[in-house]
Amino acid sequence: MQNPAFRYLCTYRADLNEPQQMIGKAHFGRRMIAVLTGGVVEGERLRGRIVPGGGDWATIDENDTLRLDARVTMETHDGALIFVSYRGVLRPMSKVREYSVRGGPANDAERAQVYFRTTPIFETGDERYAWLNNIVAVGLGDSIGGAVRYNVFEVL
Repeated sequence: MQNPAFRYLCTYRADLNEPQQMIGKAHFGRRMIAVLTGGVVEGERLRGRIVPGGGDWATIDENDTLRLDARVTMETHDGALIFVSYRGVLRPMSKVREYSVRGGPANDAERAQVYFRTTPIFETGDERYAWLNNIVAVGLGDSIGGAVRYNVFEVL
């Protein structure tokens, strides 16, 4: 069996409007909508900013698990627009809330108590970044109080 290999792509922070819109219990769990107000993208191959106006249309189930359904626009340092959509899992929400109040997990032991993974898909018409259209990526996240931060890796 072949083990996966990864290459660092970027780290990005998406700032969230507080408080989020709590729609309540519906078909797939408690619906929560978080609107993005901005953020930054940092990395050797991808850097720029998060354009305000994206969001996450998440659900929280009875097992204290949040299921992400996010859409974000990145603008690179040289003016390219990149649409990013991703699904993901964040659990347990009780620990996330506890750590988020103080700015996120304080250490690796606390970080290990939270499972926060995403699967970003990139779309762009800019030829300089067209390679993003053809990669598979994974993100490791942290909820850091009013924002989320992802370390994103290309799966090789």
